[in-house]
Amino acid sequence: MLVLLRKAQQQQSNLHLRFKSGGQMVVLGKEGLFRQSGCSLQSLLEATPANTTVKKIAEKSPVVAGVRERGRELRELQWMLAYEISGGKLLFDAKDTHVFKLDRWPNFTKLPHSDNCLRMTAFLGKRATSVALVSKILQIPIEQVRRFYVASREAGYTVALNEKAEVIELPAKWKNRSLVSSLLMKLKRV
Repeated sequence: MLVLLRKAQQQQSNLHLRFKSGGQMVVLGKEGLFRQSGCSLQSLLEATPANTTVKKIAEKSPVVAGVRERGRELRELQWMLAYEISGGKLLFDAKDTHVFKLDRWPNFTKLPHSDNCLRMTAFLGKRATSVALVSKILQIPIEQVRRFYVASREAGYTVALNEKAEVIELPAKWKNRSLVSSLLMKLKRV
């Protein structure tokens, strides 16, 4: 479900999802809105391609207009799903060494969270830090930090600083040289 929501946003498409359980949901990828009826969080967590029908809907559809008027932020749904699915484990390509910072506060009145989420939000709003370091500095169990990171990342509340670290190859002549010998070589040239 998280992958489907991410694709809807990336492709800016409007989707109508029908679940075998009888519930349905409309997602507006461009506006970042959704509206559901007859769906519980548990039914959304259990949704699979086998028990879900997905159709694209036209921009001029009256359903789209209704979601624009009374829809909720898609970030809320993404947070809820990621928070529950994570269960303290990292999802997708996330790592404990990822350095990230929050660029906006989640609305915790509408979102599931632990008591430590407010502390992590305040801390990460001021400085960028890795998942592992947040756990050590704030003395919070790593599972709670991972859950928070996965949920905030999927909902788009974070700015990742090192997810795609650039690897720089050093020339062969510099690989085994110590700092002192490098400085001496530079001084000799002067």
